[in-house]
Amino acid sequence: MSAKSQVHKLSDIELRADMDVEAAAKAIFRECAHHLKANFHQFKLEGDPMALMQIRIGVRRMRVALHIFRTIIPKEVRSGFNREYRYFGNLLGDARNMDVFMDGTLMPDIKTKDFKRVSKELLRLGEELRTEEYDIIIHEISGGHFERVSKSFDKWLQSNWSSKLGRTARKVLGGPISPFALAAIEEGNTELLNRGADVASLSANELHDLRKYIKRSRYHLRFFSALFREEKIAEGFNLLVRMQDYLGHINDVKEGMIILGRLSAAVPADYFAEALRFNAHVYGDASKEIEHHLSDFLKLWRQYEAFTLDKKDLRPAA
Repeated sequence: MSAKSQVHKLSDIELRADMDVEAAAKAIFRECAHHLKANFHQFKLEGDPMALMQIRIGVRRMRVALHIFRTIIPKEVRSGFNREYRYFGNLLGDARNMDVFMDGTLMPDIKTKDFKRVSKELLRLGEELRTEEYDIIIHEISGGHFERVSKSFDKWLQSNWSSKLGRTARKVLGGPISPFALAAIEEGNTELLNRGADVASLSANELHDLRKYIKRSRYHLRFFSALFREEKIAEGFNLLVRMQDYLGHINDVKEGMIILGRLSAAVPADYFAEALRFNAHVYGDASKEIEHHLSDFLKLWRQYEAFTLDKKDLRPAA
């Protein structure tokens, strides 16, 4: 990354209690689209991997926004954009898993005397795989596909929404944003808590699915934060961000084990015995990490079960 490059994050979304749902939705989508375009241009100019990470975050956040406002978006419009953003999210997710593996699982042990030889070989194989994945991403991001989706989204955003909606949807469109936001946040929290009702017995894959709902609830608070008291939003964010991080570490370990297995199976025969010993070493360290992360996550989860957001938490009207 060059010295001049910078991370473009989502700007604060300026909502007001006197806004209707249409104005608030367009403000949210406008900022989400701007975030994606800024990082797209950053990546095209400099090939900045941090810009790619922000694009991955941005397409996921855009899908959450499409879900929140699904009642005022024609089904074919929402399905089309959701499909495109899911495609880019999946594409970037594989590269992100490889980056975490290379920088986390392999790098700390590259200087370890007992595993220096095999970790270097695994690193070489991993670099080859990562290069292949990044070549695909660069082709897709820079080849015009992403830009076409962006232009299509802007065209829809600037269109007359009400002309494509029925009477019920138009009524929602013109309604006040505060009760809409409360309902969206409550719906997201209900789905999240239902997903984690028996959280201690969930598999690693199910915990990853739960993390997606945690991220969704976090984005809900992010989108509508200007409508609520700052301290209440901060309370929810504090819990959700830390829960997301703990489950993220657990998923990184799970994905890392999968990648390590693939690479270990590809090493030359004279490396294989050492690769198995390296695997055992990594698994041993990972098991201790997972115990701590899961224990800390469960403590936060119990706290979040008691978290509520309702009318009394709205900011006073200006």
